[in-house]
Amino acid sequence: MNAGTYIMSFLLALVVSLLLMPPFIKLMVKYRFLDKSGGRKIHKGYTAHMGGIIIFISFALTVAAMVFTYFKVTNVALIVSLAVAILIMVFVGIRDDMNDISPWTKLCFEVIIGLLLAYMGIRVTAITGFSANQIIDIPEWIGYGATVCFFIVVVNAYNLIDGIDGQAGMQAVNTFLFIFLFFILQVGNTIIYNVPFSALFINICLVSIVGAIVGFLKYNWQKATIFMGDTGSLFIGTLITIFSILAMRYNAEITGGTTISGLTRKAYIAPFLGYFYLPMADTLRVFISRARKGKSPFTADETHIHHYFIRLGYSHQRCTLTTFAISLGISIISSVLAFFVADIIFILIIVASWFLYVHLVHLFVVKKLKSIGEGSFYNLKK
Repeated sequence: MNAGTYIMSFLLALVVSLLLMPPFIKLMVKYRFLDKSGGRKIHKGYTAHMGGIIIFISFALTVAAMVFTYFKVTNVALIVSLAVAILIMVFVGIRDDMNDISPWTKLCFEVIIGLLLAYMGIRVTAITGFSANQIIDIPEWIGYGATVCFFIVVVNAYNLIDGIDGQAGMQAVNTFLFIFLFFILQVGNTIIYNVPFSALFINICLVSIVGAIVGFLKYNWQKATIFMGDTGSLFIGTLITIFSILAMRYNAEITGGTTISGLTRKAYIAPFLGYFYLPMADTLRVFISRARKGKSPFTADETHIHHYFIRLGYSHQRCTLTTFAISLGISIISSVLAFFVADIIFILIIVASWFLYVHLVHLFVVKKLKSIGEGSFYNLKK
């Protein structure tokens, strides 16, 4: 039954997204809700935005339909709390797309939602030490702080990776698919009562959001006729945070009891950092680079990895597929490493790999741009 349920969820979200997107684009054009080119924006002319509204609607309708069909809802308060948290971020995104709000206002909302998620039980509770047998329980107050910080980092990193046609959608698909595979291969039908939400509910949410994003990508692929906007990036970033932490919770509960081909997972939280590695690593690289130049880390510029690829002459499509391939490779490596090293060692590997990433970007991208004598970024064609 589960396989059919997941396929139905994916297809329903996909169809709703495909059907609603064209009239929504016309509506945005009619009422001039358009993203104008210029400044650091690299698209041409005017493009409809706030496509995240349709992604959200497709996701919400599908999950609601599946829940009412396959679930007997016993904890209404928990479902409502999750829905409220997600809706708040959607409305913040809509408000920001319609009329920019200050970064500090968005940060305040992110802190509030992060605390709400932690209160609901969507927070990290344990980490492995230098071996799988060394379990370190995290105090509740540290769990709250870690949840808020993780939420802020993921949401903003995802927002900043949304710079070219198709890229944000493909990065999200990569993350959601690997979390889904974890639940399918490692959790299965295991019921863990002290973790919010069942694996079946989480999987339905995961395949539903992937279906909604795939439908959106049809209209966001080069040359895009609509962007997801902050409405989409804040919403999807919120879901990435929620499902990553829930996966960490499940992983902490089942590690040592569930195996694949005789191998037992040794890491609780680190593998899921790898599934969203590129957006976080590139955001950290850019922030440190700006700080070293005496600029505010939040000052907009054109130094993200996708900007560099575009300046090298990559099309949006080629750049999106390149960054997706990088994320796919890192996600596969993270999944494999989870069976061989514990969290603390894994995190040390992630830190070391970040320095390697920065070095490779400088060696193969920045130096090449300097050697060819890059022209004006804003004059480059898509």
